[in-house]
Amino acid sequence: MATNELTIAVTVRLGDNQLTAELAPQTGVLPQPAAAVAALEAARPLGYYIGYEGYDVNFLGQPVPLPVLTDEQRRNAAKNSSATAGQDPTVLPYTHFSIVMNRRRQLAYYTAVNIDGALIPPAEDTTRGKDKWFYDSRIAESEQIGETLYARNALDRGHLVRRLDPVWGPYWQRANDDTFHFTNCSPQHEKFNQGKDLWQGLENYLLDAADIRDKKMTVFTGPVMDEDDPLYKGVRLPLAFWKILLYQRNNQLVVAAYVLEQGKLIADMLSAAAREAAFEPGAFRVPLQHLIERTGLQFAFPEAQELDLKDGGLNEFEAAHERVALRFGYRDLSM
Repeated sequence: MATNELTIAVTVRLGDNQLTAELAPQTGVLPQPAAAVAALEAARPLGYYIGYEGYDVNFLGQPVPLPVLTDEQRRNAAKNSSATAGQDPTVLPYTHFSIVMNRRRQLAYYTAVNIDGALIPPAEDTTRGKDKWFYDSRIAESEQIGETLYARNALDRGHLVRRLDPVWGPYWQRANDDTFHFTNCSPQHEKFNQGKDLWQGLENYLLDAADIRDKKMTVFTGPVMDEDDPLYKGVRLPLAFWKILLYQRNNQLVVAAYVLEQGKLIADMLSAAAREAAFEPGAFRVPLQHLIERTGLQFAFPEAQELDLKDGGLNEFEAAHERVALRFGYRDLSM
């Protein structure tokens, strides 16, 4: 049966330059943008996000709701200009994930992603190419951190939703590209972001751990934001990041929470005055309540059982725990 597809022509003005691109309906392959889109700090046109549903609350077979913001956090949340009636205007939906932004800090309060390990394409098909980062045009550019922060220093644009996490199913290419939004980016020291015993190691473990491979899982991620975080280029740099993993095991919803600190690395990068500040070494595995108290977010998983550190599912990572302990100081708050 023949089908008709609507193609939309969108014109975007970038300073003195005009860009016209055609947007096909959402498919597994991202429409090729015109050359100007490749420039740093381009914005996706609003038409790019048509039909996006984002994070699925019922993905794991029972409701796993998004974290609830405090009244103050909600007042400071960026508002999605494309939200329709009945949609939460603080939520930005992408392919298989959603983000809620703190407009004052220009960082995500949290990200929420659904992962289906059984539908991940072959690794050779998902090789990372040259990074191209984009503003999300549904919120103001002033509510997002752009390229200026990352120039000529040791800061990486750290993915909050790991690039490969939403890359599954027929729209995996679009999901891959969606992760390269500044909304999904947070300043992380290069050693922290790329460290096999640190953030990258934790991300790889969560996706590849033996007991959740080929299964569905949900991951929440965000920076720990404190009013006393050090100021750099007009941006307060978060000194810690957290992740929450949820998945089904034997018909039981299981949850595990993690925190990793980059305070010492950031202190080394900043001025001598900043290096004199006291940065508390943090924990790696923490109870869920610890994150609630530290972030102000309310995580409501009443049916979930917290995974014990000594559970077989975590044994593979205990060696990495020890390396973190030797290098940065480590306290286990999960016991």
